[in-house]
Amino acid sequence: MSANARVVIIGSGIVGNSVAYHLAKMGWKDLLLIDKGPLHENHGSTSHAPGGVVPLSHSKIIAQLGLYAAQFYRDIQPFENRPMVFTAGQLEIAISKDRLRDLHRLKGSAKAFGADSFILTPQETVQKMPLINPDAIEGSLFIPMGCIAKGALVDAALQRDTAAMTDIKFVGNTPVLDFEVQNGRIIAVITGNPEMPRIECEHAVLCTNIWSPAMTEKFGISLPLMAFEHQYMRTESLPELSHVNPGDPYQEVIYPTTRELDSVMYYRQHHNAYGIGNYNHPAHMVRPSFLLGDLSRTAKHAFTPEDYEGKPESLAHRLIPALKGKSFVDSFNGMFAFPIDGYPMIGETTIGGFWTAVGSWLTHAPGVAKCLAEWMTHGDTEWDMRQVNVRRFHDYQTTDKFISVVTKKNYREIYEVIHPRQPITEPRNVRLSPFDVRHRALGANFTVFAGIELPNWYEANQPLVEKYKTQIPQRSGWEAMYWSPIQGAEHLETRNNVALFDLTGLSIIEVKGSGAAAYVNTLCTNQMDTEVGKVVYTCMLTPKGGIKRDLAVTRVSPNTFWMFVGEGNLPLDRDWILHHAPADVVVSDISNSYAALGLWGSNARKVLQKVTTVDICSESFPYFTAQWIDVGMTKALALRVSYAGELGWELHFPFDAALPVWDTLWEAGQEFGIIAAGMGAFDSLRLEKGYRGWGLDIHTEYNPYEARMGWTVRLKKGDFIGREACVAFKEKPLKKKFCALTLDSGAALGYEAIYAGDTCIGHTTSANTAYSLGTFLCYGYLPVEYSDPGTKLELEYLGKRYPATVVAEPLYDPKMEKLLG
Repeated sequence: MSANARVVIIGSGIVGNSVAYHLAKMGWKDLLLIDKGPLHENHGSTSHAPGGVVPLSHSKIIAQLGLYAAQFYRDIQPFENRPMVFTAGQLEIAISKDRLRDLHRLKGSAKAFGADSFILTPQETVQKMPLINPDAIEGSLFIPMGCIAKGALVDAALQRDTAAMTDIKFVGNTPVLDFEVQNGRIIAVITGNPEMPRIECEHAVLCTNIWSPAMTEKFGISLPLMAFEHQYMRTESLPELSHVNPGDPYQEVIYPTTRELDSVMYYRQHHNAYGIGNYNHPAHMVRPSFLLGDLSRTAKHAFTPEDYEGKPESLAHRLIPALKGKSFVDSFNGMFAFPIDGYPMIGETTIGGFWTAVGSWLTHAPGVAKCLAEWMTHGDTEWDMRQVNVRRFHDYQTTDKFISVVTKKNYREIYEVIHPRQPITEPRNVRLSPFDVRHRALGANFTVFAGIELPNWYEANQPLVEKYKTQIPQRSGWEAMYWSPIQGAEHLETRNNVALFDLTGLSIIEVKGSGAAAYVNTLCTNQMDTEVGKVVYTCMLTPKGGIKRDLAVTRVSPNTFWMFVGEGNLPLDRDWILHHAPADVVVSDISNSYAALGLWGSNARKVLQKVTTVDICSESFPYFTAQWIDVGMTKALALRVSYAGELGWELHFPFDAALPVWDTLWEAGQEFGIIAAGMGAFDSLRLEKGYRGWGLDIHTEYNPYEARMGWTVRLKKGDFIGREACVAFKEKPLKKKFCALTLDSGAALGYEAIYAGDTCIGHTTSANTAYSLGTFLCYGYLPVEYSDPGTKLELEYLGKRYPATVVAEPLYDPKMEKLLG
């Protein structure tokens, strides 16, 4: 017996029901939602989750998901007139000064993302939640949009509302046993329900969270997440809450949800009792294969009292003295999904029509569903998806060892204060640059990029700090973390002399074949059908005109193009290029075949000329061209481009020649005092030159004209992805522009709110010291009425306002004399 549905949604938790609702709202019909257990009080975490909706995050996409969810829950009509969403707000408690500083930072980010929040003193905090001991805390952040949502009732309400919009069936006790795939597309879902053992479909959406990895691994689809238990306990009634009527459902929650992040614990009201959530114990990992081994298993396990006794218990009693001596009427260990990077996994997998919405909790579920439904409906989304795209992972991230180590770390660090420039703590040395031995000999301080250990700065350059001490502003406190004045010295020495940069973080996608020129022209905004040896800076766009990627492309032969992209986003860039490829081209990722170095600075030509017989003067080797040259005994493709904004070249050569090329250039550079420079200097160099940082300054939420990159768009060249949107952009005035701002004092790290008077008008996207210019520089998108140079604004950093001035960019070498010299 076979059933049919256009879309089968698997999982009746908050995510699955939100997906069904959003698809219905966008006009989809013939939907079927199934679950291996009951439809409302199901086997997943929706049924046992305490229901806290945490709307704010330092991450823009996570804040977007959370704020949308918080409003979405508020807008749902109650199920059977039973209160199911409580809007008393949320308190983030600080028991340390470091945490309070981070809450000030979160307040600024929240304002930048369009949400209000308020720093409270201990006494003001007690006014919001009277059970808190004011002597135990430094202060708090109150978030009005925080709320409590009762998952099972919300599920029921969503099923009611979805059924009112479209034809949908909800069927419980229907476990999925397999998927049927034909010609790379899903065609059916195989179940254990004898009444519908095979469900033919066009699309299937997997919303089974902690069960998901075991369900997809046979198809080569890795969903790198792990289930972990954490404790939840509900106390007996508390005398301090005797004023609360336990029979009144509307008084279940009248006080804000409270998270005490330093102790890794949270608290919520249950009428005249309190619930305690505890992460402050050893990680209890549960593998998805174990969960799938018994279809009756749920996301609740037996309580482990030893994990609460001692430190967690004493911390809870200090914060809320009313808990001391109280017994628990309910306690269990509940399982939640921990993705390796803390972000949901949304989108279409490598199997056509097979979609995922996993790795999220109740606090983000409606936002996840919104994105997925937009994607399925329009092929594009309102928000940038790079951090939540299911296909974002590198191979090393999908190994069992990496998943185990990282998810355990994520559990331990769930509420840690993470600095924006803090590299992953473990595992380290997963991927090594081919120049790693040279870096270590120079005393490199390493950061991690796409799993690769890359130098942030070199201790060997410490003597340069004295040379440039008057040009390197001192930093202290938060902004000084994961920074060294050596970065400033390397920056200035690059400008004044010459430096060697490890470009292992640069990847190459080759497009080859008779249709290569036409195809690359379809992918990119600029004119790509150029002569061999031309380097073109361009963008790839989404259909709605968002910047999918900025990149340099070189035509290395009449039918071959090399597209240079960042290793961090390589899986998604490669996927995009492969997805649109016609039959007359071959797309290959040749990144691991080539190593790369950047040689930049005023003396770069002198160094390179010593090791090659090719004439590399400007007339013979102009800016934005490429040639194959000898570097010692190695053939290298040399690109005369510079992300550092200085004279120089990118050199790409076979991986097995990496060390000989480094040594050849290093030896040639000794005459000039060549240095190796790290990623810290690389960032400040590009920033003061005005070069955009992908994922920071530009991504799919911005179009080329807003980003002041309209010069890369050639509307007259013919059709390309996003052209129609670009035509529409040109026909109406811009509302915002990418701008540079200088600060006379203060600092920024990204996502700080920018103010005109008392109105937040934007946020910083990236920031750093512009060492060559003697100022602090940051970027952000501003309404056009505030975008003129000379406009006076303010930037909020860690709770304080600092004057900022809009300036014309680029500030450094605006006439391109350095680059063209």
